[in-house]
Amino acid sequence: MTIALRKVSIVLSFAVLVSSCVSQKQYADLAKDKDRLDVNVERAHKEIRELKDVKLTLEDQIKAKNVEITKLEQQVNTFKRQNEEMGAKFSVLDEQMKKMMSDLESKKSESASLIASYEQKITELQLANATISSARKSVGRKPTKPRKSKVALPAALKI
Repeated sequence: MTIALRKVSIVLSFAVLVSSCVSQKQYADLAKDKDRLDVNVERAHKEIRELKDVKLTLEDQIKAKNVEITKLEQQVNTFKRQNEEMGAKFSVLDEQMKKMMSDLESKKSESASLIASYEQKITELQLANATISSARKSVGRKPTKPRKSKVALPAALKI
């Protein structure tokens, strides 16, 4: 039995060894697949590192843009406040201008009435002068030349 047992154990051992082994072709294919997968893994790791760098760069750019946005918002708020202040000043100036225009119109009408009264007085004086001249002629005195009346108008009334 020992020989038969040995033969059976050798056959079983050989069967186990042959059944568990892979062919050289399968081994070569598996080695190629492993190499290809190793290259793909290395490429994926490299791409991950590059993407992390891009992510950091983009995060820095986002931070810079957020700072810029904050500054621009502050400028917009400053401009809005200045615009409101200027609008208020404009309203005050507009009211002052309207008041000044109203005062100017009243001064113009006042000046016109003063000029009219001065002209009326000048006319009256000229008539009185003519009357005096004619009275002197009738009395026999030497006629005098009628003098031009010189009435100085105030500087404010000259237009």
